[in-house]
Amino acid sequence: MKVNILHFSGTGNTKYVADYLGEKLVNTGHDVKINGIDTNPTIDEDVELLILGGPIYAGNVPEKMIRWILRNIKNKNANCIVYSTSAGLKNANGVDSLAKKLDKKGYNILAKETYVMPRNFYFGKYPKNTTQEVNDMIKNTNKQIDILVDRLNKGKLYLADPENKGVLGKDLLAETFSVMAKFMGKNFSVDEDCVKCGICVKNCPEKNIIFDDNKEIKFLNKCMLCTRCIHNCPKNAINYKNNKYAQYNLNSYIKK
Repeated sequence: MKVNILHFSGTGNTKYVADYLGEKLVNTGHDVKINGIDTNPTIDEDVELLILGGPIYAGNVPEKMIRWILRNIKNKNANCIVYSTSAGLKNANGVDSLAKKLDKKGYNILAKETYVMPRNFYFGKYPKNTTQEVNDMIKNTNKQIDILVDRLNKGKLYLADPENKGVLGKDLLAETFSVMAKFMGKNFSVDEDCVKCGICVKNCPEKNIIFDDNKEIKFLNKCMLCTRCIHNCPKNAINYKNNKYAQYNLNSYIKK
């Protein structure tokens, strides 16, 4: 089966799921292509299964992802699986929003998967997960994906109900959070450890970080609060509200 996996990933959780899922599908005989929406990919004309995943920001997938889906995914009669990653399941409503949009575009929703992954936003009241918690989350997510792939290969995935009351409100929440993130993003700054390597400028999904005329790092007003800049800085030189935080690197937990 020809499979396209598309995702948005701020700091690696959603990408991890895409890569692990893709590897399992390849190992069971499927033709798989994986892309982040940052690269503005196209969906294969003969795709048989589209898998679409994103993180949960304040109850929904990022508004950036919602916009991308509405503008770039064409109507098609094919199967689809949607998934989300988040630090908990209480407000993991993004799969409902994704399913609704793909259903309207003609896709058959086979599954809506929610994966609990380590917290990468641990500023203020939000605690950082312990190493044991992270390892347990990865183990449980892998097991959940293994079950999904096994059910898919055995033809035991049936049409999920894409209809969910309140999707419009959840999308409004995503839009509201995107506005809040622009203001919250003004709390980022660099300290004296910055070597002006430009990695944060290159990697920012919203092009919110630039070099100003004095070759200093400047944060604009387009932040989506993915925290990719903090966690990918080679010098950990990016602060939030003038505080430095330990960086989140999922790969450091994964057994090779």
